Amino acid sequence: MSAIEKFAIFLIQNAESISREIVEYNLGKLEIELPGEIIEKSITTNREFLEFVGNSLNSADEAVTEMFLQWHKKHLEKSQAESRQFSFEDISSLIKPYAETKLQLINMLAKTSIKQGLSAEEVVFVNNRTSYLLDLSITQSILERERLANETNVKNQKVITELSSPIVPIQNGIAVLPLIGEFDLNRSEHIMDRVLPRISNLKIECLIIDFSGLVTIDNEVAGRIFHINKALALLGIHTIFTGIRPDLATSIIAAGIDFTALETFGTVQQAILSMGLHSKRQLIDPAGS
Repeated sequence: MSAIEKFAIFLIQNAESISREIVEYNLGKLEIELPGEIIEKSITTNREFLEFVGNSLNSADEAVTEMFLQWHKKHLEKSQAESRQFSFEDISSLIKPYAETKLQLINMLAKTSIKQGLSAEEVVFVNNRTSYLLDLSITQSILERERLANETNVKNQKVITELSSPIVPIQNGIAVLPLIGEFDLNRSEHIMDRVLPRISNLKIECLIIDFSGLVTIDNEVAGRIFHINKALALLGIHTIFTGIRPDLATSIIAAGIDFTALETFGTVQQAILSMGLHSKRQLIDPAGS
């Protein structure tokens, strides 16, 4: 049995004690206080990592990389299922002592490997293998948390888009669609793909699109508004636009946008009142004379 093989067996057998020593050292460097359950899981994770290092010492670098990525993926999935999600502040606090903790572990393994009779070349090999796997681990952890954060942001953005484009029925056949915040491409596509079919299903005859909560209107936003207006017209839905504030009016004029083809009112109340008066006139004079 080679010296590396003997050291690998020693490392696997003593992984628990080495792990506890490293975790205790690491706890002293953290800026947050971890629950006992998290500490024990950390000890278990480190023990499993050291066992993996021991089992990998007789494998080639290429094989080890693939093996470790599979091991790390399973560990992350298990960790995400069992424990809470860390905030970015938690992640920052955990990363800060990484370099010092890594150095502490490498020094411990170097001293241990020398005591176990490894040559200088073999000590360097053990240190390099351990250092590589540690760096690969922290890289994969950050990438995975970034992926999860991006997924969460996408889900949150969908919810925000849904909430910022509500259809508000106010009476039979009439509803209000308030536009709130930035009217970007995602909002425009959401209205075209999700809101317009709902408007049609609700048998709405007149839709009041209110701009009072809109941040700004430029040529790009205006183009999307005209596009939605045309789609509503094709569906046989009469569209009225309200809530053009003085600052929005100034921006519209400055951008050279022509809204004269649109039916506009200052407020939703004025639009509803106008429709009521129009209905009364029709009852009095159906011929419009």
